[in-house]
Amino acid sequence: MSRARSGGFLLLLLALATACHRRGRAATDQPPAVEDAPPEIVGVDWGCDVDAATWSFEIETDGWTGNGYLWMASGSATWERHPVYSVEAARDGSADRLAVELDIEPDPREVVLGSSTRFLCSDRNAMAFVVEVYSADGEAVADCRWWGVADLVGADDGGLPDCGTRLDTGDTGDTGDPGR
Repeated sequence: MSRARSGGFLLLLLALATACHRRGRAATDQPPAVEDAPPEIVGVDWGCDVDAATWSFEIETDGWTGNGYLWMASGSATWERHPVYSVEAARDGSADRLAVELDIEPDPREVVLGSSTRFLCSDRNAMAFVVEVYSADGEAVADCRWWGVADLVGADDGGLPDCGTRLDTGDTGDTGDPGR
C-alpha cells in the first residue's frame, strides 16, 4: 500500500472511530433522582380561537404524569373525553406539561376524540370542563380540576371522574391556577 493511500486509510479509520464515539454523560453517571410523589396540577391555560376554530388546553404539573384526560360538556350534551399527552417534561421529574388542541367540528357525527370537538367558542359560558392527570405509571388518577357550570359537573351520569377541586379561573375565564 502506498504511503498516501495508507495515510488516507488511517484518516478514514480515525473519522469512523470519532463518529461512533459515545457522546453525553459518562457510563458511570446515574440518571437524576425522580420524586415518587403523585403529580399535582399547578396551572391550566385554555382558550378558544374563533378565527382558527380551535380549542387549546395546556396543563402544568409539579411532577411527571402518565398523561391524562380533558372532559367537556355544554347544556344537556354528553360529556366528551379527550386524551391529553405530555408534550414537555423536566428531565429530573419535577414538572410536566400536557396539551391538546381540538378543531371545532359542529357535526357531532364527525367528531374524533383527541382531535376535534362539537363545541363552538360561543358555547364557552354554558360549558363545564374537567382535567385529570395520572400518576407517572399511568395506573391511578393523581389530581384533577374542574371549572365552568357547576350544575353540569354535579349532574353527570356516572362517567365523569369524581373531582372536588374547582379551578380558580380568575376574571378572564381563559386561564387558571389551582386556587389552593
